[in-house]
Amino acid sequence: MLPDVVANCHDLLETGQLFHGHAKFRNVYDTRNQGSLRACVLRHVSAHGLKSLIAPTLLKAHWNMDPNDKSIWDVAYDEEYDGLVYLPTWEVVSEAQFCQLSKGKHPLPTMAIATIKYDENNRPKRANTV
Repeated sequence: MLPDVVANCHDLLETGQLFHGHAKFRNVYDTRNQGSLRACVLRHVSAHGLKSLIAPTLLKAHWNMDPNDKSIWDVAYDEEYDGLVYLPTWEVVSEAQFCQLSKGKHPLPTMAIATIKYDENNRPKRANTV
């Protein structure tokens, strides 16, 4: 059994006790130390200024909300999107490529789910999308 894998991950990789596995893992491993990735992943979108404590569930609701609340949710969405873009988790394809790749297949839909995270005193702490 490996001792405390999370705390010793770097040492275990360097000594060969763990190996990188899939070729794309190396890209994730190299990318996570970049300043731009840390800056986008470690952002914190405060929910303190929200007028409504109801997270938007539909795009239509998002467009019709108070401009200040809309701005906070836009930043929360950008935080999630930037985190995905900076990690090699997907490839952007053109509409023509998408049509070619999806012939006879049913692509999985994606969605952003907005949530409000609360602190230990049940005050809104963070606007978050996943």
